[in-house]
Amino acid sequence: MFFPSSVREGASHLRAYNVAEALRERGWQTITVPRQLGGGARHRLIHRYDPDLLFFQQCRHELNDATFTEGRPYVLDIDDADFYDPKLHDRIARTCAGARGVIAGSSFISDWCLAHNANTNVVWTGTPVSVEERPDHHDRPPVIAWAQRAPLRYPRELEFVRAFYFALKATGRNFTLRLYGANSEDERRAIHQAFGPSENIVLYPRFEYGDFLRSLRSVAVGLSPIMTQSEFSRGKSFGKILGYLDAKVPVIASDEADHAQFFTPESGVITNDPAEWVREAGRLLDDARLRNRMAENAFQLFESRLTREAAADRVDAFLREIVGGTERRAVTAAAPRVATNAPGRSTIGRAMAAGRSMLFDPRRALAREWM
Repeated sequence: MFFPSSVREGASHLRAYNVAEALRERGWQTITVPRQLGGGARHRLIHRYDPDLLFFQQCRHELNDATFTEGRPYVLDIDDADFYDPKLHDRIARTCAGARGVIAGSSFISDWCLAHNANTNVVWTGTPVSVEERPDHHDRPPVIAWAQRAPLRYPRELEFVRAFYFALKATGRNFTLRLYGANSEDERRAIHQAFGPSENIVLYPRFEYGDFLRSLRSVAVGLSPIMTQSEFSRGKSFGKILGYLDAKVPVIASDEADHAQFFTPESGVITNDPAEWVREAGRLLDDARLRNRMAENAFQLFESRLTREAAADRVDAFLREIVGGTERRAVTAAAPRVATNAPGRSTIGRAMAAGRSMLFDPRRALAREWM
């Protein structure tokens, strides 16, 4: 039974909803519980369906806590350094310690978790591979993107990108810098003030994930800076790099997190040298064939190591080790059967009774039936 910390976006989308669906394809019966449901609704679901294992995706949800497991075994999935938040540290530490196993999104996160739980395994975030064609780089405009969904929350990275922009501009190259996550007029104003109102900056709002991926197909170079002066930033991993890879956008990234474990010199630029960022960005902007070649090399690595399927395979193997050799009701048995059209039964109840993976659809307002 999956408990995402957020609605179907970001890490909750990729590491809870998507993984739950992929595990069903591997023989598991999974239920994904909307974050909107309160403690009473969770209690009823747990006692109604008697899951073999609870799956907490992060501890940002106040009920994703060892004290609310009702004695059930559980695993914890954590892919951000939330343990540096004083409001979350104790909850994460006790939930990590009490878990049957911990799934960490990066080596940095794993190192912290290992101090609390020896059964910690690294699973990089995976994403579905888009089926649409990606434009050849000869047909793409000279757009450089920093696809951070909330750039103002990362002031050190924003300042790094600002300095990079002006250094590359000083080389005389013509390009547009695209930033994401500017939803309000105040956010747009603050970003424009950081760069100057006359600069060639294009601001995009936060998109639904599919629209976000499609928007990257008009990008020539993708940036992923990580400034380790911020403890929280040290816990970042691939994040929006997944979108670049899916769109076949060459990546320039900091030599932090697990970047160097994935990229090779032929598939990306990994460096902490600001001057090297500028030189390599200029080289990529000048050579569409180089961009095509680097992006294709990275895409092949992406297909084998950072897809939804790759992540699900690792999670599947880890959960089966946790369950062990005992008979796995969550894998082998059907959900309790009730009449799917029983009078008074909620939409959620009918979906679960039919043995489907229950996923929240805000258009149907399923959660309101359980508040």
